[in-house]
Order: sequence, then C-alpha cells, then structure tokens
Amino acid sequence: MKVLWVCCSEAIAPDVMECLDKAGAKGYAVWRDMLHKDNVGDKTHWGDGIFPGKDWAFMVCCEEEIVREAVRLLKALREQRYVAEAGLEAYILDAESVF
Repeated sequence: MKVLWVCCSEAIAPDVMECLDKAGAKGYAVWRDMLHKDNVGDKTHWGDGIFPGKDWAFMVCCEEEIVREAVRLLKALREQRYVAEAGLEAYILDAESVF
C-alpha cells in the first residue's frame, strides 16, 4: 500500500480531483485553505494581498497500481502551462494498514 500526497494551488484542485478519480482512487482526504511557502519559485500562497491564493493538499492511501496511474495523470496535467504556473507537487510514501 502507498500514500500519495499531492499539494496544489486551489485554482487547479478540481483538476487534481479529476485525476485521482480517473485513476480509481476510492477516496482521499483533502485539506483546503492550506498555506504554502515556496523558497525556490514564486508559488508562495499565504492568502493575503502580497501572496494571494491558498493551496489544497490531498492524501490518498491505496494500492500501488492506482498511485502509479494517478501519478501518470498528474504528470500529464502538470505539462499544461496553467498548472505549471499554479503549482503542483506530489510525493509517494510507503504505508501499512493498521485496521
């Protein structure tokens, strides 16, 4: 089992949800209105006048095949200019079901 963390600008959150749904994710947790500081680029979102916007975070726990398909779809999405400009990051971790 794997955990897929996805962090993105709120502007593209519906696109990310579509990718997760198409990949076959049965469910996922969503954190809305998350603040994000970017020390490398220009994607800091503090929800204020200087750094407008907020981010969303998604956590998907599922089989590796679904994670692979979600990552494939997210990579294709990230090739879109509006997505690259908005900000999209993804991370994979190992997971073990406890109950």
